[in-house]
Formats: sequence, structure tokens, C-alpha cells
Amino acid sequence: MGKIITIKNNKGGVGKSTLSKNIAHGLAMLDYKTALITSDAQNDSLILLGGWFEGGKGFKNYVQTAEDCHIKIRKNLDYYPVETDIFGINLKNKIKESFSVLKVKYDFIIIDCAPVFNVLNDIILEITDEIIIPIKLDKLSTAGITRLLDKAEGNKITQIIPNLYRNTKISKDYFINLKSFFNNTGVILSNPIPESVIEEQLSEKGKTIWETQAKKAEELQTIYGNIIGGILND
Repeated sequence: MGKIITIKNNKGGVGKSTLSKNIAHGLAMLDYKTALITSDAQNDSLILLGGWFEGGKGFKNYVQTAEDCHIKIRKNLDYYPVETDIFGINLKNKIKESFSVLKVKYDFIIIDCAPVFNVLNDIILEITDEIIIPIKLDKLSTAGITRLLDKAEGNKITQIIPNLYRNTKISKDYFINLKSFFNNTGVILSNPIPESVIEEQLSEKGKTIWETQAKKAEELQTIYGNIIGGILND
């Protein structure tokens, strides 16, 4: 039975789609059958992988009819586009059934969760096995992150990923404080993922962090490898 991993933060601009594509492709390269699904009709994570959704039948149609809509984007990695983020409450049971089918088909289902409140996201948070949260090391992000463990889905949070990191004293202080806060909670606080020109260049080309041999990418590959290790060892 496969596992659903949701990449979530209610704030935009924290790198959810980039994190999702790199984690999903990393798992696929380890020969795990992986699906990447978004709850955002912009399908940013597909674009970052070099693909494009022209419109038409997507995940909502799949939920309603079971008609396959996946795009084979890499070896062992399928992408399920979303044609709309409007799902009626009447589709709740069918959405759950669709994910149950996918959990049989795939080892991992990575969900790039949009920062909006809708029926699809509510159900995703209900059925997900794990939640990974990317954050920025700033005042607003760190103030909110410590309250997440008290929410209903708090017990599903397994990793916090400081992303787009800048090597400043403020960022270092926030990281030290978070490290102290999450010590002995069971939640992994990853090493920060630095803001990177190489990541930006790869995204422009529709590639992942695993599709380069550039020396500058090695630090990022190591951090992502540890994040994926956290998923596999959970």
C-alpha cells in the first residue's frame, strides 16, 4: 500500500512546487513508483518538470469517471494535472476512493498542496499519511509554524524544511530557535535549503536537482537526499 505525502504551507512563495518536484523525482530515481499531484489548477509543479497541461480532462474528471489522466513525466514518475480546484462536497467520497486506488498503484503519492481552502485540500489533509512543511526563516513563518502541531493534522507533520535560505544572522537565529523547539518532538527539522541560482536555472529548463552534475548542486542534492531518507525511514 502506497503512502501519501503532502507538501503544505498556507503561505505562498515558500517553494512548495520546487520541493515537490525534487522529492517526487528523487523517489522515482530510487525505483519507487511515484505520482505527483497538485491541488492547484496552475499546475506549477508540472511546468517546473518541463511539462505543460493544455487543458481538458484532469484529476476532477478522473475522480468522477475513473478515466486515467496521468502524464508520464519521468521514469517511474507520473503527474496528475488538475483542470480546476473547484470540487463539490458531493465528490468527497469519490475523491477518497480515487486516492485509495492510487495508493495501490503507487509506492508514493506526493501532493503539491495549494495555499487555498477548498474541498479537495480538506480531504487531502484528512487522508494524507504525512505532511512536510517548507518555510522561510523569517518572523511570520516561524511564528506560525510552532502552532501547527496543535492543529488537527499536527500529528501528521513529519518534517519542517527551511527553504530559500539566506545566510544572515537573523536566519541563523531562527533556525537555532526552531531546532530547540522541535528537539524530541519526533518532527525532523532539515538542514536549510539555500536560495540557489543553480535551482533557478534548472527550473527554467524544466529539470530537477537530480538532472545536473554541476558541483554547485551537490549541497542541494545532499539536503534533498536526507529529506527523502526521512520519508523512507519513517
